[in-house]
Amino acid sequence: MHGNFKDNELPAEGFWQKVRKLCTDNGTVLIVDDVRAGWRIDLQGSDHYFGFEADLICFCKALANGYNVSALCGKEFLKNAVSGLSYTGSYWMSAVPFAAGIACIEKMKKLDLPKALNEKGKKLSDGLVAAGQKYGFDLRVTGMPSLFYLRLADDPSLMLHQEWIAECVKRGVFFTTHHNHFINYALSDEDIAQTVAVAEEAFDVVRKRHPL
Repeated sequence: MHGNFKDNELPAEGFWQKVRKLCTDNGTVLIVDDVRAGWRIDLQGSDHYFGFEADLICFCKALANGYNVSALCGKEFLKNAVSGLSYTGSYWMSAVPFAAGIACIEKMKKLDLPKALNEKGKKLSDGLVAAGQKYGFDLRVTGMPSLFYLRLADDPSLMLHQEWIAECVKRGVFFTTHHNHFINYALSDEDIAQTVAVAEEAFDVVRKRHPL
């Protein structure tokens, strides 16, 4: 669960297995939109990470590192149904995005990308939490470390959170206000240190405006 304005919530133990059984027992196709999380959690798809098999699963943003390509992957029994549909697209003859997709997937395998992204995400989010604590702020981090969600729990109106984000943006760290933050492999330890330093400075400014 990763809706806006609230903490992310990971599935309870056995949740997806029950969903899979419910769909199977009722002849229902289980479709997973993995555009956001695909390969940030598991290179075989988020369904593999959570221990179930989707009937259809779609990928896009991470497939070719920004090139125009997406993919709908599915089980054999659905091929005939798909072949009966009429659909079109803008990039049918674009070989470059397909080549980029193949190269990107191979590189993700070599890098063990999900592990690397989770490590970078945890290092960054731990630093942000510590920066907030230094000035008496309760910064909550939820969701997977590779696509974490931030929320300042000190103010239910969310305005304090937006104020802190604005101060970070003024200093060149472009957090979003109420959305997941997607870790990129290019993020270096130096980038993380600079981000945490800016966040700490922003917390300092906000605390001076809103003393305890």
